[in-house]
This record gives sequence, C-alpha cells and structure tokens, in this order.
Amino acid sequence: MKLSRILPTVGATLVFAGGLLASAAMAQGKGESVKFQDYPGTGNMLARIAISKGYCEKYGIKCTLQRIPSGPLGAQALLAKSIDAGLFPAEVMTPAIANGAKIKIIAGGAVSNVGLAIAGNHVDAPNAGKPFPAFVRDMKGKKIGTPARGSALERMASGMLIKAGISPDDVTFVAVGGPDTAYGALVSKQVDFLFLFDPAGSMCDVLKTCKTLWRGASDKEPAETYAMNGGGSATVVRQETIDQNPNVVEAIIRAFRDADTFINNPANYAETKQIAEQYFKFDFPKGDEVLDRVLKLAIEAKTYSVGIDRAAITSGLKFYTDLKVLDRVLPIADLVDPRAPELTR
Repeated sequence: MKLSRILPTVGATLVFAGGLLASAAMAQGKGESVKFQDYPGTGNMLARIAISKGYCEKYGIKCTLQRIPSGPLGAQALLAKSIDAGLFPAEVMTPAIANGAKIKIIAGGAVSNVGLAIAGNHVDAPNAGKPFPAFVRDMKGKKIGTPARGSALERMASGMLIKAGISPDDVTFVAVGGPDTAYGALVSKQVDFLFLFDPAGSMCDVLKTCKTLWRGASDKEPAETYAMNGGGSATVVRQETIDQNPNVVEAIIRAFRDADTFINNPANYAETKQIAEQYFKFDFPKGDEVLDRVLKLAIEAKTYSVGIDRAAITSGLKFYTDLKVLDRVLPIADLVDPRAPELTR
C-alpha cells in the first residue's frame, strides 16, 4: 500500500482520538466538591454508590452527602446553597420555579413512583386490601402523616383523595419527617395513615405493625400515578452550576451512569446492600430483612436510574394540575437540562 494512502487514514484516526480525549477532559471535574441531598433509609443510592465505588474521584469531583428528609426541605437547602444537588420530583420544583428559583434536573436518581399509602393497625380500615379508590375512602376524617407540609407525597395524597371523591380539607395532614420518625408516629397512634416512602412500607410488611395499602411503583391504579414511574425524584442543581461549572455537571452524570450500571447488575447485589448499610443501619429486630425487601423492591421497579423520563414528568404534573393541586404544567425545558440522560427501559 502506498504511503499516500496510509497517511490520511492515520491523520483521521489521530483527529478522532484527539476529539475523544478533549471530550473526556471536558467531562472531568477539577476537584470540585459536590454535596448531595440524602434521605433516611436507602436514600440517594446512586450518590452512595458513586462515593463508595470511587466514581466521583474517577471523574474529578469530591462527593459528600447531607441527610434531608423531604423534597421541600431539600429544595430550600439547594436554594440556600447548603447543598449542591437536591433529590426531589418536578412537583416540588414547580412552585419554587414559579417563585423565581432557577433550578434544573441534570440526571435521574430515584425515578420510580416511590409513594406508599400505609394504615396503622389501630385504625378501622375496612377497605384495606382493596384496590384504589376503596382504601382511600377510609382516610376521611383521619390524620395523615407526610414527610413535610407541601411535600410531593402530600400533593399525591391530595390528588388521590380528590379522585376518590374526598376533599383534602376532610383530612388532617401532619408533617412526620422521614420513614424512621414517621413510622414511630404511626405505631404510637399520633397519625392514622401515612403517605410516605420506603423503608416505612417494608417495616410494616416485615414487622406486621401496620399495613401497606398501595405502592406507586407497582399498583396500576390510579393510572395517572402509575404513569409517573420514570419521572420521580431527580438530581436537581442550580442553574448557576450548569452555567458556571458544566464540567461538574458532566462529571456527576458520568459518575451516576457508572453507579446505575453497578447497582442494576444482579451480580453486585450483595455489595450494594453492604454499601446501603454503611450509610443507614436498620437497628431494630429483622432490620436486615427490612433492608433486603426495600432494596429488592426498588431495584425490581428500576428505581435507581441516571436517566429521567420526560413524558412521565409531564404526566405527573398534568395529574396535579387537573386536580388543582398545582397551578400549571411547566414546559419540560424549564425543568430538565438538555444534557440529562433520557430513561431507557
């Protein structure tokens, strides 16, 4: 072969390789610190895996966690700059953006509908075990615990009450914090029902101290809440982070993509569980069984994903606006940054 034919090929290869190296460099952090919102229980598993497996360092960022038990509190912390990345759904973002907050989703996180409806054993709930809307009708006149007033789960509870023909004014919502404090409030009869997230439901299932009535990730009614799967709690940052530190955003996405691949590989389940225990110990009888149930249910529902389903986000917001729980559906471009990976299932 003539040298004149070889040189263009070599040159093209070098240009391509140079482009790959430049792209990798652009995605690389420069030692920046990123503090992520975490939750009690299994919490922000993609961030936990990214930290424990060294994926943050691999892409040049230093990742830490701050436990904050609800979406609205996470949004407040993000806007106050006490954290750099929140983990909450679009229905929490919408009021904040309406009030001038400049925040965007850059990746998934816990994208299935993590909502649970739970009844205390002390409550007369004749419709427990029946599908929606029957079990919701038992809540009329009762106290319902949610992570925080105005939280995504309070909005979900309100929407389901309305669809069941009950005004949200006919119940009393009580802020009970994360699953640990919420579970205590339920079994001590301070509240009658919970709209919360795991491990609260798995504690009820394993310990038989309360009843899980509904799981948003698996129960197909109401259809509107099932359609939210894929568009749940996402990784949210300030717009200034996107504008001023695009390399950090790319590094987060890459670290979370590696964490997604790891956690969703069945061969890594034992190590995933071990990592979860390092951050939150279920220190009560059958705690190991509770953790096992929480993780297996979440992984089965494809909860831990770097991708986000934009159509599912829009479906959720439409559900809330149709029922007057939210004022409007924001354009997806106002909520999600273009570089956020699209969920593939």
